[in-house]
Amino acid sequence: MNIRKTQLAAAVGAALLAGAVQAQSVSPGQTGVTVQLYGHVNRAMMFADNDLQSKWFFVDGQPSSTRFGIFGQADIRPGLRAGARIETEYRSNRSNEVTFAVPATGAQTFTERFAEVFVGGSWGQVNLGQGAGPADGTMEVDLSGVDLALSNPMNDFGGAIPFTVTTAGVTAATAVTPDGVINNLDALSRYDRVQYTTPNFNGFRFQIGGGQQAAGEAKEASVWYSGKFAGEFQAAIGWVEQSLNAGGEKMSHIGGSVSWLHTSGFNISAAMGERDMGGVVAVGASTREATHSNFQLGYKTGPHAFGVKYELTEDFAATGDEAVGTGIGYVWTPVRWAEFYASYMIFSLDRTPPVGAATDFNDITVGAVGTRIRF
Repeated sequence: MNIRKTQLAAAVGAALLAGAVQAQSVSPGQTGVTVQLYGHVNRAMMFADNDLQSKWFFVDGQPSSTRFGIFGQADIRPGLRAGARIETEYRSNRSNEVTFAVPATGAQTFTERFAEVFVGGSWGQVNLGQGAGPADGTMEVDLSGVDLALSNPMNDFGGAIPFTVTTAGVTAATAVTPDGVINNLDALSRYDRVQYTTPNFNGFRFQIGGGQQAAGEAKEASVWYSGKFAGEFQAAIGWVEQSLNAGGEKMSHIGGSVSWLHTSGFNISAAMGERDMGGVVAVGASTREATHSNFQLGYKTGPHAFGVKYELTEDFAATGDEAVGTGIGYVWTPVRWAEFYASYMIFSLDRTPPVGAATDFNDITVGAVGTRIRF
């Protein structure tokens, strides 16, 4: 996430916990230490229709949930720096959790995102603690500027809305949702780990590390590239292996993404990944290979960004599944700290319907209009 940070006094941490945060431009308590507060609020109105019910919801946009954090760093000596980061999120009516039955998800709590320390220099950087894993985001490289509207995966909006089936003219909800069948297979997100990041080598950087998740120990590695080619070009590829149980079952994943933003404003992004579900299926059972791919075309001009997207997840929840998301989105960024977005998406599932059902699953349509204000 690109955010503009505001320098604060060292007293910000205590003031924040006390509920009285004020930005100050005074020297921190420790000489040479820079302390910053950053964050954003992302609110949206979301409409969903599953051929049985339709409703407007007031949600927190899961593509970039409401959050805030504190970041501090200082030089230990020339060429050697150290710092720490604490970040939490606070989501009211998460856009991929609300349903027709539960349009308001009730009391909210703070959720840990980052709690880490780091040491770095010309040799690279080591991070220790709760944070993004080495391969996190390798399936999500995107220069389109429409990621708030068309997230990766798109079911960040409407992910808990149930698919329906129609039998003898009667439509009924199922227990199957977009969140259950569509997954971009992007590594393991954030967890307690140790990670090493190399310096930049002609546009390339490498990350490797591992740690502990509730599901089991994890190892990750990734390669990233950023360069110029008639505009901006970025790419990444990541590898993950996670132990799932005492029986030795493992989940492994490899995948990557690329994005090119031409000088004209036209852009193209794509991703492809494969995951050996291993013990996710069942201990001792034959493994299932899940795959995900997506393709996006877009255009940026000044503060405006437009995009259309297609994504396909196969065999994630069950062998033979083909779950598809298609969407169109727009983001207006009049200033760096304010973004306004709108999107329209359709989710489809091709699977053998439940016993007795006369048709396939009906499509789900989801629309969203919202804004993210950053500080």
